[in-house]
Amino acid sequence: MQQSEIISLAERLIPVYHTQEFEHLLSQLTDGEPPSIKILVKMELKRQMSPCYRSIDLRGRVQGECREYELEGITHWLDDVAFNIYHKNVRKFLGYTEGVFDALSNTHNSFKVMNQKGKPQGADLINTSTAIDFTAEPLVMGYDLKRKENRLRIATQIEIHLNHEQKIHGMTVDISPSGGKIKVPSAFDYKLGEVISIFFTEIARSNDIADIEKSVFYRIVGIDQSLENDSIRFLRVIKLDDNPVVDDIITHFLHSHSHKARHDNQDKVIRVRSRGYENNYLKHTCNLPLFFSGNELKLVLMTENNQAIWQYWNDERNQLTISNLFSQERMDQLTKPGLRGSNNVIYAFKHLQGKKERFFSMMMPESTREIRQLFWHVGARKESWKVFRLSVFELSDYERDNLANLTSQSAVIAQNLTHFGMLQEIADSDTAKDYLLTEKPRLAANKLMPYCHKRSSANTPISLYFDAQNRRRESRYQFRSPLFLSAQGQQAAGVTLDISRSGLYIALSNPIDLKAGDDCAINFSELQLYDRTLPLNNVPYNVVRISPGGKRVQLAMDENSQSLKTMAFFVRLIEHNQAKLIPKPEILPSSELLENLHNILLDKMVSTPLFIEKKETSLKPKVIGVNYPLPPHLALFTHLSPQNKLSLEPIYKGRTTTLLAAPMKRIEGARPQYQELYISVLKLGQRIQSLTTKLANDFESTQERIGFIKNAQSMGGFFAIRISAAPVFDPLTALLRSDLEELSSINIHQARALEKEICSIVGYSEYIDITEEVLIRLELTQ
Repeated sequence: MQQSEIISLAERLIPVYHTQEFEHLLSQLTDGEPPSIKILVKMELKRQMSPCYRSIDLRGRVQGECREYELEGITHWLDDVAFNIYHKNVRKFLGYTEGVFDALSNTHNSFKVMNQKGKPQGADLINTSTAIDFTAEPLVMGYDLKRKENRLRIATQIEIHLNHEQKIHGMTVDISPSGGKIKVPSAFDYKLGEVISIFFTEIARSNDIADIEKSVFYRIVGIDQSLENDSIRFLRVIKLDDNPVVDDIITHFLHSHSHKARHDNQDKVIRVRSRGYENNYLKHTCNLPLFFSGNELKLVLMTENNQAIWQYWNDERNQLTISNLFSQERMDQLTKPGLRGSNNVIYAFKHLQGKKERFFSMMMPESTREIRQLFWHVGARKESWKVFRLSVFELSDYERDNLANLTSQSAVIAQNLTHFGMLQEIADSDTAKDYLLTEKPRLAANKLMPYCHKRSSANTPISLYFDAQNRRRESRYQFRSPLFLSAQGQQAAGVTLDISRSGLYIALSNPIDLKAGDDCAINFSELQLYDRTLPLNNVPYNVVRISPGGKRVQLAMDENSQSLKTMAFFVRLIEHNQAKLIPKPEILPSSELLENLHNILLDKMVSTPLFIEKKETSLKPKVIGVNYPLPPHLALFTHLSPQNKLSLEPIYKGRTTTLLAAPMKRIEGARPQYQELYISVLKLGQRIQSLTTKLANDFESTQERIGFIKNAQSMGGFFAIRISAAPVFDPLTALLRSDLEELSSINIHQARALEKEICSIVGYSEYIDITEEVLIRLELTQ
């Protein structure tokens, strides 16, 4: 019998080594073998179970960073993998024995074992994989928001006692007066809500702090997996007792001025870097943030990329009707008392009735299956077909208090806000054919009339841009002058309300039937007297917006060779009457208001931002914004990277032109482009073996696509994500510039490095999980 077989037999007998059944089971396992085999197995077992007093130093011998641990009175240098194996085998061998020593000397990530298996070592392990080209660093969004008190980043060894009297060793990641984050081996079973006691062993050995020998009680409030390896877990804990020892530890470590300065400065650098990416998310998100007061839409945040959703709800008069989307009945359902958060799908389309545009929308629970199928068949045949997901969250007392304590002007804007919502587009006319696969019910089209919006909007929400910057291209001035408007055989007298170089806002004496985009001519009867050489009696304008009553009209002049002289006239008129003309300032939000609104957004993220950089001539992912715990569709990519990153190779390999280069071309006025990506997960037990990805337009037929989904559901799992991509022209914001200026006074080199890093962002992408909606529209829900 080979030595490996003898060791295998010994391994099987370890659990019963100290029991009465040991001899009987040994005889059964060695039945038919020579007597010497039984002796050799006993010898091997005795060797493995005998106490060990040798120290293990894995520095330079394993793929991983090693730290010093004192375990059972013996000092070791172990990495995370070995640390986990130590705990697992100490339970198995009932102490630190020669068997534990053998296991620690032959971990799967040791260079000796990898060399035996023919695997590359060290840096070669990373460089041999092309996945590194598509890895993205995970960055927790809302750094400031999640750290409401100062945390000390210190790695020190601790002893942890679980509820069932198990003692394990761990390391602190950071601690604060009321909580902390600790690193523990994954060999143990941790439960949310479990109360644990922690003893600061390493600090107790080297520092004379009062009551340091006493345990501190904590409750586990979060269990996070490590992106780096599956040997460790991170526990987020809050302190339960009034033991002042943690405060004394923090005070002791910050007593040194140099340590405190280094800690504070490092914290500021991390904060500014996080805010740099957060500001770019807030500036470029394709979703539409909404703020409600009860059932009334009060405030909307505009970004570089979400204006298409905003404009979709403008009718033929360019009048905003988005408030009609949030009817009393819908909001009552989404904001039930005690409901902290909810989401639902809304289907929508526009119908042209004569010259008037009518909006139809339906929320999933509002109809029967037959009515919904009818809505699909009518709406999905139109170019205006859209599907949205509306997520609504109740604002916390803390968030409401912050908004209530704003300065007077900002307080009026944010008055009585109670809920935050996010409107996401998850499908459009490109995927409309999927909604026509279901059988069309035999119902009359007038069954959809209850889902038709009113023409008049109950209220018009305030729209604020993500940053406190003036968005107007031209200054506007209050100015009254008589005029006559002519358009499509209609005429009306009126007066100007305000003017600019190329724009006009007028009030008419009687209503006129116009829509946005119509051409008209203005006769400035009084202004013509100032310059008879110009044809001011017939100035062409374009209708931008008309009020519901048809009496207030906003106009714009096309800039061409014919209109340049007229524009020059208005410039002279404004310059020569500066003392008389009253400018109309654009209402800009205060930085204080924006900070509070931004914090609300960052705390309730419903999509995943990805920031793209340019390396030499190619584009690649740089940073991905996350919140923990990771959603399932993102957690998939943590298993593919050898580093503390997310490998996005399954998404981008072979598709860089489609998903990065083409949509991120720096073309002025470029709009986000969208793609649907389908992911098939192959699992063996709970372990992911492989991922297969396909874009929706990669399939040759709908049946092939349905087959892919069914196969994925049977093999391990199916996910669908909607990917948006757009270029980034200016990654810096007013808030970020202020942060960089503050950091410059502390460390100008760090500030310059961060500014350079943020300015390297050339593209923005965003992931939305649409798995459920894809399965519903293809009727593949299980």
